[in-house]
Amino acid sequence: MAKSLYHIRLINKGREKDYFDFWRRQLHANAAGETLTADLVGFEVTQSGNSLEDALAAVRRKHAGLQIDTQSTRVEEAEVD
Repeated sequence: MAKSLYHIRLINKGREKDYFDFWRRQLHANAAGETLTADLVGFEVTQSGNSLEDALAAVRRKHAGLQIDTQSTRVEEAEVD
């Protein structure tokens, strides 16, 4: 069965404001002067699925309690066994 690969960004707990400041506002330091980096504010996982909803559900199960940035999800058409 052909599935797609979804690249899904998760936000590290307690870094929600920093995440959106870094990725949306393109700030490189927070109000406390801490340097923001992609790894500090979140991380990306690759998940296969029949649909975006299927992939998101799997990621939510694996990373319960973390917020997902659904607007930055990328899809890669691929066949996964």
